[in-house]
Amino acid sequence: EQEFQSEYIVTYNVDKNGETSVVYDINIINKRADVVATKYTLSLKQVNLYSVLGVDNKGEMEVEVSSQDDVISINVTLNDPAIGENKKNNFKINFKTKGIATKTGDVWNINIPPIQNLELTNKYDVILRVPQEFGPKIFVSPTTNKDSIENNFYLFEFDKNKLLDKGITASFGEYQTMNFILRYQLKNDSLLSNIQEIALPPEISNRQLVLYRDINPKPVKVRQDEDGNILASYKIQAKNALEVTLKGSARLIGEQIRPEMGSKKDNIENGLIKRYTGPSKYWETNAPEIRQIAEDLYDENKTISQNAQTAYEFVVKNLYYDLNAPAQEYIERKGALNTLKNPDKSACMGYTDLFVSIVRAMGIPARELNGYAFNNTEANRPLTINLKGGDLLHAWPEYYDPAYGWIAVDPTWGSTSGIDYFTKLDTNHFAFVVKGLSSEYPLPAGTYRIDDHAKLVEIEFSQDKKNGFSDKSALKQARSFVTRQAPSITEIAAIVISAAVILALLYSIIFKPNFYKTIFRK
Repeated sequence: EQEFQSEYIVTYNVDKNGETSVVYDINIINKRADVVATKYTLSLKQVNLYSVLGVDNKGEMEVEVSSQDDVISINVTLNDPAIGENKKNNFKINFKTKGIATKTGDVWNINIPPIQNLELTNKYDVILRVPQEFGPKIFVSPTTNKDSIENNFYLFEFDKNKLLDKGITASFGEYQTMNFILRYQLKNDSLLSNIQEIALPPEISNRQLVLYRDINPKPVKVRQDEDGNILASYKIQAKNALEVTLKGSARLIGEQIRPEMGSKKDNIENGLIKRYTGPSKYWETNAPEIRQIAEDLYDENKTISQNAQTAYEFVVKNLYYDLNAPAQEYIERKGALNTLKNPDKSACMGYTDLFVSIVRAMGIPARELNGYAFNNTEANRPLTINLKGGDLLHAWPEYYDPAYGWIAVDPTWGSTSGIDYFTKLDTNHFAFVVKGLSSEYPLPAGTYRIDDHAKLVEIEFSQDKKNGFSDKSALKQARSFVTRQAPSITEIAAIVISAAVILALLYSIIFKPNFYKTIFRK
């Protein structure tokens, strides 16, 4: 830093197959006359690259590529080092990679990791070129300095100030569609029949549509709770078990917000504040430690979303993900307060509970989502609700801003990947349940289990874009499957006895009125 200045223009050219050509155009400027730059090393994390080439004004440079753990280093030797104060070495490092752009279902995702020590550079500009064939833009983060369309390519430009502590993420496509098969194993160990509820994946405004294709066996009753969950009831006979299979599809839609455009807290309905800002078992909003953090972070001059973003950044920076969590058979849910006191061993539930608690303590409605999150790079975006039978689920929170409605965020993946999961959530998060009125109920699909070895959650990307979705609400869809179960022998006997008693009573009243007149007189 005392001897050289550096300037970068980095261009990512993504082709229609997802292969990305990367060009680092680098200037190294001498700050002193008695030092000379003869070698340069570019270190990249979690990138698989090939076709590496280094070029300066004398032609190709000597290039050596080495790797250690998940870091690849490109070492180049300058052919004609510049000598003298303020003299400039200009050279380019080119390579190709297939790890920047990946297609998940119907959506193309761009992930460029954050740059470390960016504040030490004079200039760091990034140009991202993406083919329009990828589909309409779902989101690009962070916000660009400039975006345009050129020769059938989207062109996004960023400068150093936009990229401090942030990677670049973008998604393209109309929406993501998943097919699912969910199995719910119910058991009644009592001597009498009982009613048990299961939670079906709900629809979420502007984010998630659901299509229930088949529910077998059919429920006896369906209701919707205040959180929007669809709850189906089943009668389980005494000392019996039942497995329910739900087949359907989900359409996931991406969204992006601008926190500075959010509303102020005065615009939140009192009913929402009453229902979604109070304490619960794992959301200790009244704990002095939680209240103090909320008080320190909250700024009445900021919007709801800006304050929620401050809470998100606090959680991301102060919790440390437990890398052993995905391999553990069972992870105890610690709740917000214990997570805060033991930040080094955190999993997705801890990140979620702490965010919900801090935001609620600010007076902003918040709640929790449990479900399935597709991820092809587990190291950066882990799933840590480890269920038996090989099923893995994820937890993430959401908060309420009247300008946008309920906004889902993912502080766990924000912490592990270094990518912004606050201003936008990708199309890979499929919610099974919403927990707001309670931090414990309802349970998500995958947790209704009798057989420890059975796989209860099956998800795949759909190849049928239309997929039969309609305007019919999830509640109406579920109610269309409701059936009246035949009464059991015990129930029939009870009905017959009750009817006989009522008939006998009516007979005595009609044909023996004097008997009742005597009783009434006495």
